[in-house]
Amino acid sequence: MSTQHKNFLKGWLHKTVRKSPLGEQKRNWSSSIIVFFAMFLFAMNVSAQQVGEIVGKVSGPDGTPLENVAIEAKGDVLPKPRSSVSKENGNYRLQLLPPGSYDVKFTAPSGETKSVTVAVNLDGKTSLNIQIGDSDLEKIAVYGQALTTSTNASLGNSLNSDALDVLPTAVEYSSLLRLMPGVQVTSDSVRGPSAGASGQDNGYKMDGANLSVPLFGILASSPSTHDIAHVSVERGGARAVGFNRNAGVTLNTESKSGTDEWKGDLTYRLQKGSWQADDEDGLSTEDDIAYITVGVGGPIIEEQLYFYGSYYTRDDSKGSGTNARGALPDITNEREEYFGKFTWTPIDDVLINASYRSSEVTETNQEIYENNAASTATDGVNEFEVLVIDGSWIINDSTTFNMSYADTKQSSGSFPITDLGFRGQSGDSLDLTDLASQGYFTVPDLEIRTGADASEQALIDAYNAGATPLITQYGINGEALGSVGAAATINDNAYLGETIEMSLDHVMDIGNTSHELHFGIQQEEGSEELFRVSNGWGSIEYWGGLDIDDGGIVAPTGDPIPVGTAYRATVQTRGFDAGGLTGPLVSASKSINIAVNDTIYWEDFTFDLGFLLSQDEIVGQGLRKADTSSGWEEARGNTYVMKKIGFSETFQPRLTATWDYSPDASAFVSFARYNPGVSSLARAASWDRNTGGSTTRVYFDENGSFLDSETNVSSTGKLFAAGLNPRTVQEFIIGHQTAWKDNWTIRNHLRYRRTWNFWEDTNNNSRIVYDCASYQDRVASFADLYPDLVADAAECRFDSPEPKELYIPVNNLVDEGTYVIAQLDGAYTKYLEASMEVDYKSENFFSTSSIVWSHYYGNFDQDGTTRFNNDQGSFIGSSNIADSWYGQLWGSYTNGNLRANRTWQFKSYGAYDFSWNASLGYLAYWQSGHNWAHQWASTFYLEPRGSRETPSHWQLDLNYTQNFDFASRYGFQLRIDVFNLFDKQTGYNPQPRYSDSELGVYRSHENPRRVQLTAAFSF
Repeated sequence: MSTQHKNFLKGWLHKTVRKSPLGEQKRNWSSSIIVFFAMFLFAMNVSAQQVGEIVGKVSGPDGTPLENVAIEAKGDVLPKPRSSVSKENGNYRLQLLPPGSYDVKFTAPSGETKSVTVAVNLDGKTSLNIQIGDSDLEKIAVYGQALTTSTNASLGNSLNSDALDVLPTAVEYSSLLRLMPGVQVTSDSVRGPSAGASGQDNGYKMDGANLSVPLFGILASSPSTHDIAHVSVERGGARAVGFNRNAGVTLNTESKSGTDEWKGDLTYRLQKGSWQADDEDGLSTEDDIAYITVGVGGPIIEEQLYFYGSYYTRDDSKGSGTNARGALPDITNEREEYFGKFTWTPIDDVLINASYRSSEVTETNQEIYENNAASTATDGVNEFEVLVIDGSWIINDSTTFNMSYADTKQSSGSFPITDLGFRGQSGDSLDLTDLASQGYFTVPDLEIRTGADASEQALIDAYNAGATPLITQYGINGEALGSVGAAATINDNAYLGETIEMSLDHVMDIGNTSHELHFGIQQEEGSEELFRVSNGWGSIEYWGGLDIDDGGIVAPTGDPIPVGTAYRATVQTRGFDAGGLTGPLVSASKSINIAVNDTIYWEDFTFDLGFLLSQDEIVGQGLRKADTSSGWEEARGNTYVMKKIGFSETFQPRLTATWDYSPDASAFVSFARYNPGVSSLARAASWDRNTGGSTTRVYFDENGSFLDSETNVSSTGKLFAAGLNPRTVQEFIIGHQTAWKDNWTIRNHLRYRRTWNFWEDTNNNSRIVYDCASYQDRVASFADLYPDLVADAAECRFDSPEPKELYIPVNNLVDEGTYVIAQLDGAYTKYLEASMEVDYKSENFFSTSSIVWSHYYGNFDQDGTTRFNNDQGSFIGSSNIADSWYGQLWGSYTNGNLRANRTWQFKSYGAYDFSWNASLGYLAYWQSGHNWAHQWASTFYLEPRGSRETPSHWQLDLNYTQNFDFASRYGFQLRIDVFNLFDKQTGYNPQPRYSDSELGVYRSHENPRRVQLTAAFSF
């Protein structure tokens, strides 16, 4: 679809969803929508729709298969009914059904009929076997129950809106993951939870559109849950259907749709700061959050065209706040979100959906931490848009065609509330009389080390002599805490995503086997447009005559840090260098994915045989092809393909086998391989980072006079070493499922995962210079505090691997010490999991409970690359791992339990319906703490990685909902949600730096008890 078409459609839908769907506008809407979809069908070159299906077998009273039984399914979200006919063996299938409730009618050739009510869940296959001639009527309703796929080999769960409405669920999209078995619960707001992989390995979808931030794999723009009708999660055992390449969990949601009658709701939610327990993280604020949502939907053209629209606003005000430095300014967070969706069946076998969502968040006085001055705050603007158009065509009872197009835009800007009014330039001095007016200054710690010789102690004394007055002036009550000044950078980012999919499904019988063939192709592109400059001198640190980057007690030698360095500022290269990049730094990743799958049914066995093939391109800016020793030359602003991974390198088989050895039980095995497509290298390795997308270090003497500057070599453009293989995840699962006494379903599984072929930026000569002798010298000063480290270094346990050679031969762009992109030798992670899930369902109660034992270990920890704040989207492929001597995988105790390792998880959720039209829902969970160890730098371990563990955490969330019905079609609802009922603010994220005075102190705590009241009116 052309850009012109997309812009027109987004603009038209944005205007349309703000109009009332009632009265005279119906006629105008009908004609406009018909024109709109005509344009869509004309432009459509686009797959998988957000659907489920009903499959089963029709038989007579004696169990004999019945042929030519007419089956019709009518649903409130499906404008026209779907129909099918049973085959000779009695089998039938109703395909491409939007999730919802369906009345299914069976009519035998004799005229005898039978009707059943059944629920279809998102990404689910509902089995419905019917005997005609049996006088009993049946009602089958999947209500709050976790479901697996038809093969039972995919570790998946799904919930519908009925369950979501009675469970204690927060408004944020990310809160849905809290309910899912086997997925860790986290209070982090940026980094996702872990479930056998990094928190940046997850996938997030809404109506099929990819919500993950391109290049980073995090969820930055979190839509509201108020108009989500169905949610599903897949955390392992993926088939070759749906283009799932994620190493972690994949969360998918389906928004509400219009139905066959006009319905609407108005909801008001309130969380008052006075209802919240005191926050252990030290920010005391009166945090009042008010939410208003409005939704309305119904038929525009009876049995043909349905519409649903919603509006959501949030007002988050924090007044009269304090932190360790005193009073804080008012903090606000305001959000408006619009959504509109059309469902159209122009003919019986064609279904088209089109939706548009727009959200804008404005923030003031953000990012004021516990020990920071209020002047360091930022204001922000975040916008989110997503356009989705999908269609399906049932060509005949055996063949279907699916199409989908999704376009997303996420833009974010953060602006210091204290604009210092200048950009530090080469040659300018640093005003030491008022460092708070120069940038973001971090108060230094005193340097305390045991075992220092006389020369080292003299350096330490000189350092502390300069640090002491800075602590007195800028610290808190004489303690070295926090930062002062102004936010370091001005940011303006835009993330763009575009996905086109097509798939063809065909069912055929060969002998005594039945085959479901699936063929799909997907083209996906994610890009970033980055504009970032420094505020003043950016971030400022006190060095006091020590080479802080070296780690030992040594003075700067002039290579590369100038002799006499007392302060270092880190500024953005753009703005510092007048000859640098002026426009945005544009980075992109492009993928083409091909899926082939055959689901084979043979007697009591089901087999899935399939594979994915992928082609990935990493696109940067700043080089062009040339007749040089590297094959490249610098060309500022020029787009180039940095790295291409071909189809032949990404064969991802998906194989499963399920044995239904009894009507109530089955066993399965699964093998899957994934090549994750998310990488930050499109930006991190882009050559134009040298001139506008990276950082420059500026050095000053004890008087604040300029000494020198250098571009941060680990944050500049990089070339890729030859022979890189794509990151690979391999997974094995064995499991069992059984039903017991009609009310119970029990699922067990064992899972093993291994990941290898990690790419990272590192020094070209890392394997040469960071050898056994190098580490023996570097760790010698730790002999008193960490003798095991020194002893193991003496035994050459920290020796560089073979071959001890450069990753890339020296050329016109790369020398021996240049940072390059390499495949790290011996990098790996492993994950073991044993799980049991139990579902219970009765007339008035349902629950899903799970207990999981797991072990997540290895030497490459994407979740543990920073000692400051784990809750961030760090570079994938260019983190602190493998940086300099202190980041090499062989250079310290890097092998062990990873940060996201939590040995035990217990989780249970459910709800009970009272006879007085009310319900009580709950979510309870307990999980082990996460692992950590003492560190010198973010990736240099002084003791075995993961040898320490934070406390375990348990929590109970409750929901009570009271419904009042009157005048047959009107309803009023009162609801109270209590999150963390017992206010268990367990600490996590401890300070791991061994020399910090707060070593081991928890810098983050689980969210305090919160109460949310809701009042809703519906018709």
